[in-house]
Amino acid sequence: MSNPEDSLQRIVLRDAEAVLPDRIIRADLVIEGTVIANLAPPGSATGDEIWDLGGRRVTPGCIDAHIHGVNGTDFSRTDAEAIAASAEDLAAMGITTIYPTIVPGTEVEMVAALRECSRAMELSKSILGIHLEGPFVSSGRMGALPEAGIHPWDEGLFDRLLDGAGGQLRIMTFAPEEVPMEVQRKFATVGVRGSIGHTCATAQQTAAAIDAGARRCTHLCNAMPSIHHRDPGAVTALLLDERVRCEVILDGHHLDDDMVRMALRMKGTAGLIAVSDAMPLAGMGIASGSFCGQEVCSDGSRATLENGTLAGSVTLLPEALTKTSKRLGWDPSLTAALGAANAATDLGLPRRGAIRSDHRADLVIHGLAAEEGVEVTVLRGGIPVRDPEGPRLPDEMERIR
Repeated sequence: MSNPEDSLQRIVLRDAEAVLPDRIIRADLVIEGTVIANLAPPGSATGDEIWDLGGRRVTPGCIDAHIHGVNGTDFSRTDAEAIAASAEDLAAMGITTIYPTIVPGTEVEMVAALRECSRAMELSKSILGIHLEGPFVSSGRMGALPEAGIHPWDEGLFDRLLDGAGGQLRIMTFAPEEVPMEVQRKFATVGVRGSIGHTCATAQQTAAAIDAGARRCTHLCNAMPSIHHRDPGAVTALLLDERVRCEVILDGHHLDDDMVRMALRMKGTAGLIAVSDAMPLAGMGIASGSFCGQEVCSDGSRATLENGTLAGSVTLLPEALTKTSKRLGWDPSLTAALGAANAATDLGLPRRGAIRSDHRADLVIHGLAAEEGVEVTVLRGGIPVRDPEGPRLPDEMERIR
C-alpha cells in the first residue's frame, strides 16, 4: 500500500468553524496530500472525499517546545522507542509537534539522552528537534534541575553535546552570565536557538545576550529573580525587548493570571509561546515518581519536590490553553497563536502552526461548539493520527462522497 502522506487525494472538510490567526470563519478546508490547499466558502468545494463537519471547530495542532515526558515516560531517561510512542500519544491529544526536552545531568547521561531523542525523530513525525534545558545555567536558579547537572561553561562539552544530538539540537536553555558572549553569538551558526533561563542575570546582562542573538526565554519568571524596582533583572529586560518571545507555563501554578495578563499586554499577541513543561507524571493523576533523579509527587494538578519546589507541570498544553483562555476570556485565535503559530515562527517552521493555504494540515477537529471534554480527531499532515491507513475521519461524521 502506498504511503498516505504521498497521496495528493483531495479531501474536503466541509463547513468547518476554522480558527485562523486573526479571526474565526466558516469554510470548507481543502486538503491535498499533507497540506491545506485552500479555504473555500462553505459548501462550495469539491474533492475526492467530502466530510460534513456541520460547524465543528477546527484548530491548528499544538506545538510544544518544552516537554520532559508524559504518562510515566521521562524523555531524559528512556529509549527512542518510548519517546516516539509518547509523541504519538501526544499527537492523538492534539499536540502534533514536540521538541523533547532533556534535563542536564552527567555528560554520559546527557549524550545518551540526546542520542535517543535524535533517533526518536526517525520513528515519529511529531518530533522536529530537541530542547536541552542546560547545562550551562546558574546554580543559584536551578529550580528542579539536579545540582549534578549544572556545569560551568566548557566548549568541549558543548561540542560533544552537539555531536550527541546528531545535528538535531534546536533549543538550549542557558544563563547569560554563565556563557561567554562570543559563544552566545555563535549559537545560531550551529543551528541552536539560545533560550535565556535558569539565570541570575541582571537586566544589563540579559540585554547584552539579546543583542548577541538570544530571541527567546525559557518559562518566563520561573527560575529567574523577581522584578525589583531598583534591580529589574532578566524578567524586565525580556518583557521590554520586542525581539524576544517568552515561554509561558499556563498551568495556573507557575504564573499568576495577572502576570500572564501583564506579559501579554507588554509582549503582544505574537510575543508569548505557551509550553507545558510537562514532566513524566503528567497524565497520571495523583502519583509519585522520580524526575531528574529526584523524588516528585503530584496531586493531579501540580508536581513538587520534597521541599515544595515546583518540578515541571502535570498539565498538558491543550488543557492548559483551554482552562487559561476560559479564565482570562481569550478568543480562540489568541489561544491558537500562543499554542501553535508563535512557536512555529520562533522555531523557523513557516508552514506549520496556522490554518492557512499551503500550510501543513496539522489539524484538531473538536466536537460541536468545541465543548470541553469532547473527544477530538487529530490530523497530522492530513492523516488521522490513530488510523493512518483507514478512513480519513470518524464514521460519525457524515461522508457525503
